[in-house]
Amino acid sequence: MENRSLSRGSRGEQRNGEGEGIFEKIGKHNTHGYQESNESSASRKKEVKPIEIDARDMIVCILFIADGRHILSGGLEKKIRRWRGEDGREVGAPMEVGSHVYSIAVSPDGKWVVSGTHKGQITVWNAESGEKATEFRGHYDEVNAVDISPDGTKIVSGSPDKTACIWSLATGQLLIGPLQHDHFVVAAKFAPNGHLIATATSERNSVRAYATLNGRLLVDFPIQVNSAVNGSLAWADDSRQVFALSQDGNINSLDIFTGTTLARWHIHSSSKPKCIALASNGTFIAASADSSVSFWDTTTHRQIGPLLKHNDTVRSMAISTNYKIVIGGGKTLTLRSLSGILPGSPYTDNKDIQHKSTEKADLEQKIQSLRARDKLSNDKIASLEKTIQRLRGEVVDAQRAASKEKDSRDETIKSLRADLSAQEASSSNLKKTAEELCTQLADAAKQEADTLNEIIQSLRTKDKNSDATIARLEQKVDELRARCADSQHNNSVVQQLRAQLTDSQKKVDGLTRLLRIHELKHQCEALYVKGRMGETAKSLLKIKTNMNEDINSNKMIVDWISEFTSRCIATLEKIGDKASKDEKHDEALAAYSTALSLGSSTPDELLIKWAITMLLRNSTDDVVLAAAQFTLPRITNYRAICDALESSGRITEAMACFRQMKSALAGDTSIHDEKQSRWEADFRERCIEKLVELGDIAMDSKKHDEAIGYYSSARSLDPENLKEILVKRSKGLAMVVSWERALSDADEAIQLDPSSYRGHERRHAALHGMRRYSEAVEAFDTMLLKFNESPDEHIRKLGEKYFDARPVIRRFVDQMIHRMPRILIDTATGRLKVKEQQADAFETLPIYHELVSSMTTEADHSRIWKEVKEFYRYVMLSHTWESGEPLLQKVGHTSVYELEASPANIKLQMFCSHVRSLGFRWAWSDTCCVDKDNNVVLQESLVAMFTWYRGSSLTIVYLRGVPSQSQKPGDLRGSLWNTRGWTYQEYVAAETVQFYTEDWKPYLGLSLSNHKESDHIGTEMEQVSQLAILRPGLDRVREKLFRASKRRTTYVEDIAYSLLGIFHVSIPVIYGEGNRAVGRLLEHILTGSGDVTILAWTGSVGSYNSCLPMDLTVYDQLEPPHIPRLIDMTQAAQTVTKLRSSLADLSLATTLYDRLNELPIPSVAASRLQLPGIIFPLTDLVDISDLAPATHLRSYRAMSPTFGDIQIKTVDDLTGTKDLYLVHPWIRPLLDQEFSAEGAGELDKTARALRFVARLQQPFGALLFEPLSRIEYRRVATDSLIIVRMHEEVRLDELLDKIRTIAVQ
Repeated sequence: MENRSLSRGSRGEQRNGEGEGIFEKIGKHNTHGYQESNESSASRKKEVKPIEIDARDMIVCILFIADGRHILSGGLEKKIRRWRGEDGREVGAPMEVGSHVYSIAVSPDGKWVVSGTHKGQITVWNAESGEKATEFRGHYDEVNAVDISPDGTKIVSGSPDKTACIWSLATGQLLIGPLQHDHFVVAAKFAPNGHLIATATSERNSVRAYATLNGRLLVDFPIQVNSAVNGSLAWADDSRQVFALSQDGNINSLDIFTGTTLARWHIHSSSKPKCIALASNGTFIAASADSSVSFWDTTTHRQIGPLLKHNDTVRSMAISTNYKIVIGGGKTLTLRSLSGILPGSPYTDNKDIQHKSTEKADLEQKIQSLRARDKLSNDKIASLEKTIQRLRGEVVDAQRAASKEKDSRDETIKSLRADLSAQEASSSNLKKTAEELCTQLADAAKQEADTLNEIIQSLRTKDKNSDATIARLEQKVDELRARCADSQHNNSVVQQLRAQLTDSQKKVDGLTRLLRIHELKHQCEALYVKGRMGETAKSLLKIKTNMNEDINSNKMIVDWISEFTSRCIATLEKIGDKASKDEKHDEALAAYSTALSLGSSTPDELLIKWAITMLLRNSTDDVVLAAAQFTLPRITNYRAICDALESSGRITEAMACFRQMKSALAGDTSIHDEKQSRWEADFRERCIEKLVELGDIAMDSKKHDEAIGYYSSARSLDPENLKEILVKRSKGLAMVVSWERALSDADEAIQLDPSSYRGHERRHAALHGMRRYSEAVEAFDTMLLKFNESPDEHIRKLGEKYFDARPVIRRFVDQMIHRMPRILIDTATGRLKVKEQQADAFETLPIYHELVSSMTTEADHSRIWKEVKEFYRYVMLSHTWESGEPLLQKVGHTSVYELEASPANIKLQMFCSHVRSLGFRWAWSDTCCVDKDNNVVLQESLVAMFTWYRGSSLTIVYLRGVPSQSQKPGDLRGSLWNTRGWTYQEYVAAETVQFYTEDWKPYLGLSLSNHKESDHIGTEMEQVSQLAILRPGLDRVREKLFRASKRRTTYVEDIAYSLLGIFHVSIPVIYGEGNRAVGRLLEHILTGSGDVTILAWTGSVGSYNSCLPMDLTVYDQLEPPHIPRLIDMTQAAQTVTKLRSSLADLSLATTLYDRLNELPIPSVAASRLQLPGIIFPLTDLVDISDLAPATHLRSYRAMSPTFGDIQIKTVDDLTGTKDLYLVHPWIRPLLDQEFSAEGAGELDKTARALRFVARLQQPFGALLFEPLSRIEYRRVATDSLIIVRMHEEVRLDELLDKIRTIAVQ
């Protein structure tokens, strides 16, 4: 098969006809089309080292931006990144796509980037800012291919859903398609002229070309391309030739215009052929197979240059305008310059050429311009030559026909003239003879009659009685009369001769007219050849006017008139079409009118063109009147004018003309035939289609009233059907807030087609607009049902865009309720509601149905959360218990408002009523909203109570015993409420608090929404207010215990349970265990926080562990004196200096520091405390008590090698105790002080260790322990602190031996 290429490099014909073309004049070129350097290839420098770019994830698509300076890449990373073409560095922040990017394209001006994803989304990005401009659902499957038209206004896309589509880049509106294919569409490309697109499927052997104007399929090649995303096709710049890489490893050159394969050649490998990339000048093409890339001349189809290797399978590549190639495979991009790679590349390593790169670029640009001009000129010349040749042929043919016609005409005229002369001569002789004979006969008869009359008169006068004579004379008269009869016979002969003469005259007249017609025929042909169509038409009309029966029987003349009339009409129509195209409307109208006056056998199309032109400057009525001149049936004129108005887009006028036609011709039964019925049906259909299209355009332009008018007009043409128009009009009516009419249209559409989702969709929108949300939700549910029940998979997929917000709303409700108390009082009814009932209550609200109806495509989480939070605002009651409190068991089956009157019941009723008056639906009281018989529920409530109060919208404090009439500042501070343990937690936790007197008046008449903001309240609650900023948790432990030490509870255990929320810990609730509850609370706090200051107390030992107190009153000091005080920097520096000079081995200090730093934090498990510290033994215990009989306090003295004399006061009897120990447990606070000390970060380890030793030498409160066994100890509670201080001469190695962790029971 002959290899023919249409690429730019293949054109050998030169405009000037010389042996050398433009390129040859500039510099000699090799067979590949590239300029050779004067240096040999051996003298070239080595190839520039390629740039490797880490793309972070699998690459699927890459391309150069138009200027070649930047590269865009996309893939499985779900981002589009921009890289600099100069050095491969990333430019700017990536575009966050959110799903796998399978294809990208850039507009020619570089302003817009389009991406296609595996979720079917097509996104238009602002290339400069990286922000989304437009996003729409392009396909129901991944978008494998996108491309942008050369004018930057349209997008073409392809998908495995077996379709390709053309979209508006600005709006995302579907312009053409979906264009159905037989298999997955893996490639779609615009031609350089923008008039065509090429598509390819991965199977079923198909490479197709479509027209972008109307989506018409032009050609389909049986070629199976590879499945690489949008990498298998490339257009040549002539918009005619397409290169396609097939799975068999061939590059196919395809001619779109002829549907032929121009060439096919095999690339370097058949193993996994992936993609191709065409150079911008069309001279070479790159092809990839597996992990290698080869280059091929598009003219010779030979390989040029070496193979390029990549580190993974090459999935995409691109060539820039400055001849760089980027190759993408795996997670790597490789950027190479083609300088030194391709033979004769535009890039060389010759220094002289490098210095002239700018001049060379300009030269190449001029070459391209000359090429284009050269090609354009050649095309124009070839076209003109063809036109001239055709015209010459037509002139020769016309001259021959005219000559032949002239010869025939001359012969005919000559013959006719001879016949005419003979006829005239014969006729003249006959006429003369007849006239002479008639004259003679008439004269003879007259003469004889006169003579006889004279004789008769004379005889009558002379002899009246002579009868015989009279008889004889009468006989003679009879004879004369007979002779006269013979004369009359002769007159009949004369008449016959006259008739013959008349026939001959007629023949002569006919021959004369025929001669005239032949002369006019010759004149018509001559005028036609000269293009004088107006005069031609006049001559032709003269011929038709002179036609009679004789000429009508002349088949040659009749055939010529028919053929010539058709020829004239066709020529006039072309003249009119051209004039109309050039907007010369008067000229077009004259041509069309003349053509119609000639009497076309098929006038419809011509009459439509005439009407279109007339309507440009005239009204419909004027055009109807003007059409009468053509002597065509009125129905034909009306149809043409209606079609003209319709085709011109003047649909409203077309419909008016249609109605006028129906009215004007209503009585004419002859027009109601099958043809008219078909035309009317077609006209209605076309008008409906145009009206709907206009309505859609108006809707898109937000001209809703105009759209409604169009839809209504379309509806009027077929009121029995067209449910789609009802649906569209319903949408338009909804946009202008005409909800009732919108609902009416929706209901009518449902009646026409109950199985369609469209009517229910519009019914939902109308009901939603009318705020009939409950009905709207029902319509929405029905619509979803219709989607699911549809047998059409496409419609079922359409239904996937809709979204049921109810599960999301329920999740938000459940999330909100999860934070709220288990049981709440519904202030509207006064009844208790558990969590499930609380959740169900929201679904009865109008706002719930509004949310469901509003969120049909996606959930507005912020709005849902806002409405849910608003509805579930609740108010907590903080009060002191009194007798007769209404418990859960009492209120569970009745309403709070129906309880019998009692102080406690009235308090609850007033609380609920007040909450309801403030606009809150929910209320909580610890009396009836906690099931105290259920240990699990009680446990949960005690732990969560702090969180409940913190999450409340308001906490109301009821001050029993503080009346409004006699209240005064200070009553709050002295109130019973202010002394209770539970209220401490409630006040600290609550964000907003209001205080009320016992008769439900605001305390001190405060009008603030939050009484915590009042200065009076702040003063009275100063001690507690300092904790208002505290959060639940194990921070600031000592401060929280200090505040709690002032509070009291009815039950011993409640002092611990009331703090569970403050410390955010959970312990089993065991009423009856006494002070062990405090021990278990402190155990969790100490283990969780490691805060050893919990052990800094003096007083009575608790029953849980000897290191933990009996109650919290021992924490009455915010800063316990047990902890060594922080020394200032000056003193620390002096001590460090002294230690440096006194310590023989400084490493002991760092060793001590490390050992203490490595000690574990204190922890309690199973009531056993693991306490790290420095253990100091005591000796020589002596009882020095001098007690009165009523006291149990004993005094002892002991000795310590480290501290000296020790004074001990305790209620414990230590008589006979062999071993006692003092423990320094405050290591962790000292270390924390060291780390937070000024300048600590700038010290080396030795300096930090010496400063820590200096802190150890400070006085501290030691804890006293008695060993119970070899490994267990118990703390001996002392009545006062044992403050000790180490001697300065204490050796550090001795302290190292005293570091250990002891177990305390």
